[in-house]
Amino acid sequence: MQNYQILQWSAALLSLAFVFAFGAIVGSFLNVLAYRLPRGMNIVRPPSACPSCETRLTFRENFPILGWLLLRGRCRFCRSPISAQYPLIELLTALLFAGTFAFWFMDPSAATLVGLDPAVWKPDWAREGLLRMWPMGLMVLILLAALVAITIIDLKTFTIPLSIPLTITLMGLAVHPLHALILGGWTARVTGAPGHAVMRAGDFPWTIPLPEAGWIGAAIGGLAGIGVGCLLLRFGLLRRSFADYEAWEKQAVAKAEEADRLRANRGSAVSTGSAPDPPHDRADMPVSVLLRRTFYFTAPAVALMLVGFTAGLRLGNGLHLHLTVLGMALGLLIGVFLRQIAVSREAGGGDAHDAEDPLWVQYPHARREMLWEVLFLAPCLLLGAVGYWLTGPDGPFDAVRPHLWVAAFAGSALGYLVGGAAVWGIRIFGSLAFGKEAMGLGDVHLMAAVGAVLGWMDPLLAFFVAPFLGIAWAVGSVFTRTLFKREGSAMPYGPHLAAATVLVVLFKPGFEAVLSAIFQRAINLP
Repeated sequence: MQNYQILQWSAALLSLAFVFAFGAIVGSFLNVLAYRLPRGMNIVRPPSACPSCETRLTFRENFPILGWLLLRGRCRFCRSPISAQYPLIELLTALLFAGTFAFWFMDPSAATLVGLDPAVWKPDWAREGLLRMWPMGLMVLILLAALVAITIIDLKTFTIPLSIPLTITLMGLAVHPLHALILGGWTARVTGAPGHAVMRAGDFPWTIPLPEAGWIGAAIGGLAGIGVGCLLLRFGLLRRSFADYEAWEKQAVAKAEEADRLRANRGSAVSTGSAPDPPHDRADMPVSVLLRRTFYFTAPAVALMLVGFTAGLRLGNGLHLHLTVLGMALGLLIGVFLRQIAVSREAGGGDAHDAEDPLWVQYPHARREMLWEVLFLAPCLLLGAVGYWLTGPDGPFDAVRPHLWVAAFAGSALGYLVGGAAVWGIRIFGSLAFGKEAMGLGDVHLMAAVGAVLGWMDPLLAFFVAPFLGIAWAVGSVFTRTLFKREGSAMPYGPHLAAATVLVVLFKPGFEAVLSAIFQRAINLP
């Protein structure tokens, strides 16, 4: 028996080492994405080369993690320093992949080594085993890798390349129904407790929450509406929002540069009218400005979430979740308003350049552009309502039992719509209320992609957690500034959303325990 256990653990550790190495290789690719995508470069060609001497790198220089260590952080050809970002991202991705495998699929589970019950720790679908659930497991790993890449790029450029979340979205919409077809064939249907014919373990019929009754039609109809909106854009029947931004930016930069020339020539300040300052890097702002803005934006959301939850407890009737969501949405809108007040006060205090927002936030027609986005969403809302009527209570197709693969596709579509709507709603209402772009469209695509892979529940949980991470980052920046005697750096909201998603994916049992304590009943999340 002892020899068998040794062989069992040896095989498990060998598998773990393979997954770790695979994660490191993926991390190396993420570094390529983070470098090339913002520059508009092809991610495959040309082959990797030193950015300083442009010498093509060999296998030895490209070896994940160890390559940087063996080179001691310098190019072998020109001795230029190599950023420590490369091995750190490779190591982070390797640990994410290996940790997920160890706690979800490793047999015997590594969870037992740290005193955790493997049956409680892993998701319900993971209890089916890697052989049956490898498509979902692979999607989760790819999603985690995409979140790492998005975080790196967003931290450096304050933008999210839409190609990454769109690729993840298409993967979720395609893999979920195909996976259901593989396991259940064409005939498996969703009925009462049927999914156990396909998913034997756990309490849920599928790997993500499956919509019920009219929501299947609403999800498919809403997704079709997004497709209609894209076609309207493609054929020029609907204008893209912020379509004239580049022309405005060139004009604004030209005015600012002309104002700078006048200042230099006259040797004194010259009135510049409404010309904005030239674009600058928010990462160079004083940490006091950054922390103040972060706190103003996130603190109201956290406070009103707690107020809504408390009010729900007092009122009863299961209003906890509704009032908590309402409180968070209202808090984010208030946060946008407070942030704008802070910017105005900072600019009025004589430190206008440091206090000013990036040029894209100074665009003066944000309200007008939100109307174009509402028009884009109109087909989604209309077809979603039609789909709900068709498949909802008393609808023509109310009695139809959908095939499992149809329900799986609808679950992915519903997650895509709910994840995107959570951020897009704040973006639209905040921009309409305050006249400046409240949240980036990249954040919308990010949470929509999370929903397409994980279903509608996880992006909402991540959206709730993100404001807490924003405050934690603000407080942590004060500590690190004092500890290391240096200023902090700016952080866009996308990394908070990405980090919150990782926490929800990997630590869902913890969220279940917290929610169970709050609601005083057992909460079992899909």
